[in-house]
Amino acid sequence: MDKWVYELIVEKIPPFSFLKGRHVTTFQLLLMLFVGIGISLYYHLPFRSLIMGSLTILVVVIWSRLTLIIAPTIRAFRPSLSEEENGIIEWYRELLFSKKRPELFAGLAIFIPLITYLYFNPYLIHYYLGDNLVVIAFAMVLAWDVAYRAGIGLWVYALCLIRSFRLFEASKRRKGLEHTLLNDLKAMERMDRRGVVYALTALLLFPVLSPDKHLTIFVILYSLSIMTFSMLSISLIRRVPWLPPDIAELLEKAKFAYVGHEGEDFPHITPVVQVFNGRNVYFVTSKASKKFKLLKKNNRIAVLIDERDPRDFFGNKAVLIVGKARYYELHNFLPNILKLTKVRNLFMEKYSQYISTYGKRKEELPEAWRLTPILKRIPVEVEPEWVVYWRGARRIRIGL
Repeated sequence: MDKWVYELIVEKIPPFSFLKGRHVTTFQLLLMLFVGIGISLYYHLPFRSLIMGSLTILVVVIWSRLTLIIAPTIRAFRPSLSEEENGIIEWYRELLFSKKRPELFAGLAIFIPLITYLYFNPYLIHYYLGDNLVVIAFAMVLAWDVAYRAGIGLWVYALCLIRSFRLFEASKRRKGLEHTLLNDLKAMERMDRRGVVYALTALLLFPVLSPDKHLTIFVILYSLSIMTFSMLSISLIRRVPWLPPDIAELLEKAKFAYVGHEGEDFPHITPVVQVFNGRNVYFVTSKASKKFKLLKKNNRIAVLIDERDPRDFFGNKAVLIVGKARYYELHNFLPNILKLTKVRNLFMEKYSQYISTYGKRKEELPEAWRLTPILKRIPVEVEPEWVVYWRGARRIRIGL
């Protein structure tokens, strides 16, 4: 799989090739600032040119750093356990890192119109640079750096949206144990969130281009485009189930689960009601319960959900999810209110009769059982670290 031109420069050309990770972009920032400040002082440019040039260099460096994070993330995706979804991921990677250099063409698609516009509307050049050809040449190199990285952002996040849409549609056609690995779905979501940073970084160019209203409008539209692509992609990728249909169906139908904790003096196991939102398992516990006291000390737990067939032992199913529990109290309830509202609706739909009965007989219940959300009983989210599935006599480890 090929690499982007900027990655090859960083890997092959000294002194960048001697540096690692964020040191590369730190050195790039210092080098470009040193050259920019030197040119500004030597040719006696206005102070505004120094400030706005430095701001432009900062944009280039932030985008460079994001590029060096995004590219390895995409190449690290593992083969999906769904043939169709794996084909989508491979298509996505091959298109992004094609030897035809699509990111260069994306950069040129921004750079050429920009240079053409500045040729016929040179006010911005004269405002910052005057008529000195050396200064203008340096500014054109900087303009290419901006356009190239802006092109990468547009290319990457437009494809991210297409990728997420295709994966979401393909996930509806899964069979058996087909699925895309959870950690790869999380990596896709993290990458999409960086698109928001990419978009906000573009707005740093707003004061630089503000003397020209047309270029200012372009920057705003560019930022909105990346933001829209990223947010839509996040929304879709979160809706892609990470579990195979067999297990997801078991989690959605099963009324009870068993939560296990290593305990203090001996293991602690309790039954709970649970819901599954396509990504994580949720249950509710009392703040007065032993379970909650244990979770506050150690949030690592196991959740077992099974389906029993007393007439045919080979018809039994069970899934064991081991992971970290996250409980929601007042301090973290509001930031997650949209997610928790959806979880509440899942509980209401799945256990409507149970919740209705408890509501009517609230005064008869022990203190620990009273359904007073957040104050008395709190939702707990289980983020899986590893999963084992039993179907009949067969034990299957589910990759994450």
